[in-house]
Amino acid sequence: MKALPLPVEGAELAAAVPEREYLRLLQMPRTRPLDGDLRDRADGARDWYARHGRPFAAVRRTGLSGLEAATVVLDTDEALTSVVLADRLRAGEAHAVVALAASAGREVGEEITRLWSAERPDEAFFLDRFAAAVTERLVFWTAVTLCREFEPAGETLLPHLSPGCGPWDLADQHRLMGLLTGRAQANRDSEGLVSLGPVSLLPSGALRPPHSVLAVFGVTKRMLAATADDLCRGCDLDPCAFRRAPFAGHVLRALESR
Repeated sequence: MKALPLPVEGAELAAAVPEREYLRLLQMPRTRPLDGDLRDRADGARDWYARHGRPFAAVRRTGLSGLEAATVVLDTDEALTSVVLADRLRAGEAHAVVALAASAGREVGEEITRLWSAERPDEAFFLDRFAAAVTERLVFWTAVTLCREFEPAGETLLPHLSPGCGPWDLADQHRLMGLLTGRAQANRDSEGLVSLGPVSLLPSGALRPPHSVLAVFGVTKRMLAATADDLCRGCDLDPCAFRRAPFAGHVLRALESR
């Protein structure tokens, strides 16, 4: 079974990107409003994406059949190899996972490239950072959407994890894409790419277009409510220039309580 796309509009996401998160990705003070040319550039990027952006998100839910020390065994007989993912699912008493492919879309990447080529670096930079903010918001939007869908069954989601962040090896991108495409060994095209919607996985494990991500959420019936800030603080990618707050390993300690 292949991942199912979720209906999401570019204008909806563009409006939902918080100003403080946009400023964080611009590496500007988050409590100081932009003005003048900076304000114009920021608003211009948001407006462009609202009119032309085509975000993409697709998810596949799969049950768990076992959790080993460094392996997550799915009920499809596929497996993901990650100590940190196995630990989080075990601590959160997860009984299923949701795999996610998300992207700000090809169109925004093409526009960013066009702006750089046209020697308009300011516009390219602001649009690039806004696309990054859109991808972050898309992951959050997906989590909220799924939590609402799962709530009648008393289920919620654990914070997401992605290959390449912290100790989860980037090589597992291939297993995760295989899960999303419904094939244990995802077929490559003539360029060596594996694709789902606009998201393509390169042999190196990198994703195309820019501002795309693969991720996994655990599904649990435990009571928890992680905020967006908590999710970022719970990621141990180091170094990270865009962290909302210093990494704190205790953020997810509540998952371990009984």
